[in-house]
Amino acid sequence: MLSLYQRLILGCLLLIALVTAVSMLVRTSFVRLADLADQVHRADAAVASLTSARAALAYEELIAARLETGADSATRKQLQDQALMTRSLLRVAQENVSRLDPSVDIAGLSRRHEAALAQFPQPSAKLTMALEDLLQQLRRNVEQLTALRNKTVSGLLDQQESLRARLITACGLSIAAATAISIVMLTLVIVPLKHTARIARRIGQGDLHQRIEWRSRDDLGVIATELNRLAVRLRDLRETESGRRQMEFQLSDAVVRSIFEPVIVTDAKGHILKLNQAAMELLGDGSSDRMVLANTPGGDRILGAIRSAVSMQRMSTGEGDAALLPMRIGQAERSYRLRTTPMRDGEGKLLGTVTVLEDVTELAQVDRFKTRFLTVASQKLRDPLQRLRLSLYALAKGHAGDLRPLQCDLVQGAETEAEQLDSLMADLIEVGELETGRREMRAEKLRPADILQNAISRFRDEARTKSIELELSVFADLAYVSADRRAVRTILDNLLTNALRYTPSGGEIRLGATEMSERIQFFVRDNGRGIEAERLPRIFGRFSEGSRDGTGLGLALVRRLVESQGGQVSVESRLGHGTTFSFTLPIASAGESRHPVEAG
Repeated sequence: MLSLYQRLILGCLLLIALVTAVSMLVRTSFVRLADLADQVHRADAAVASLTSARAALAYEELIAARLETGADSATRKQLQDQALMTRSLLRVAQENVSRLDPSVDIAGLSRRHEAALAQFPQPSAKLTMALEDLLQQLRRNVEQLTALRNKTVSGLLDQQESLRARLITACGLSIAAATAISIVMLTLVIVPLKHTARIARRIGQGDLHQRIEWRSRDDLGVIATELNRLAVRLRDLRETESGRRQMEFQLSDAVVRSIFEPVIVTDAKGHILKLNQAAMELLGDGSSDRMVLANTPGGDRILGAIRSAVSMQRMSTGEGDAALLPMRIGQAERSYRLRTTPMRDGEGKLLGTVTVLEDVTELAQVDRFKTRFLTVASQKLRDPLQRLRLSLYALAKGHAGDLRPLQCDLVQGAETEAEQLDSLMADLIEVGELETGRREMRAEKLRPADILQNAISRFRDEARTKSIELELSVFADLAYVSADRRAVRTILDNLLTNALRYTPSGGEIRLGATEMSERIQFFVRDNGRGIEAERLPRIFGRFSEGSRDGTGLGLALVRRLVESQGGQVSVESRLGHGTTFSFTLPIASAGESRHPVEAG
């Protein structure tokens, strides 16, 4: 079997041989045509020179005939000059005719001409007759040469036509042969390359059973061998990888099914892809339906968490009641904590979500019991505490007699502690009312600029006492919010109290609001010492660490009040760079007049 290189070399050699043969044929034809053209030229030269000699001899005869009637020296001189010219032309004709046809004896005619002139030196009738005989002989020679020339020309034309036809045929055959050689050569070279490329493409598309058959040891043979070897390795690797992935899939599936909590795997649109046994029991008979979440009580919250996790590309979770999802199993109703995590492949492409429902029924019951206990305890202790505060007030005012300086200090300290205890109980009662649902929100259309202006008015004196500047950054034409007036006041009071507590003298606190998509975002920003990064995740929890100067319930109450009105609260802080608390409230309607006038 010829290799690709051998096929290319053989095709090139055949083309070179063909071109050489055609070139030799063309060269031979042109040499033959040149030879025939030279023969025609010699015939023309012989006929022309012989014709000139005949004309000169005829003129000489005419001069000799005139001298028969009367001779004069001028005519005799003319005859002698003409005779010399005739002899010269006969010598030229002899040279030309001898190259064309040696059988024509022009030299004999020239000798006879010289003999006649020598025999008859004087003009006479005999000289004229001798010249006439020479003229007749020369005429016959001209006719003979003319016939020979015509024959040569006719033969030349025939041979020219023959050579032309031969050249055309040879060129046509050479073009056909070159085309055939090129086609065969390209077929023998390109077909294997295309076949190799086609097999390589199939291997690249995953058909690892394809093989390239090429036994030559050229470069294509090396490529074919390596591709075949690569396909075998890839097939073995795929079979091994497929088995490993199958085992991993079975293992992961077993792990998911063995998890005690309900696990729901969905795509990005919320269609169920996989459920474990606990989730099947939770969702009931319709668990095989991909759209079961849309038809299950509480499923809308799962779908909302899935959409939130997909849109934000991060885990969606919650705390407290916001994360509790009541579900009924049989006759019992249980509570679950909802956590949804985006699921991606190795390249980071979003595949779907994994939702885990953590059973927190007992924890929720304990939390509700604790809240109820704290609420009842706070309410029961409120009246004794009020009487204690009245007694301390009476003592401090001297209604029970004058007090010594040390006694006054003790009474003032007791008043301060009683006031803090009263504030703690008030917060506990309000948190309890929110968690038990006894606190009803009365939504009103409130103007953001008015809300913030009133908050600054309430804290201006305290801020002035601590040399802290309060600034307002809000446009007067912001859309109205739908919120509970008392709840919003409590939110801002707690945030401003914290800001004043942790902002040093000479600092600055900025209140503001901006319009977002269907929401108004409020913020309280200070340039105080900031909050440690490890405290930020738990900052809105009840009795959070680091709340030594307060009750520890203010920010938890803020979060409850904001979330109960359909908003969200967040915090940003760095040590040494201050803190910013933000919360959102839904927009009620657009303002009647909107002018870019900044309030404050």
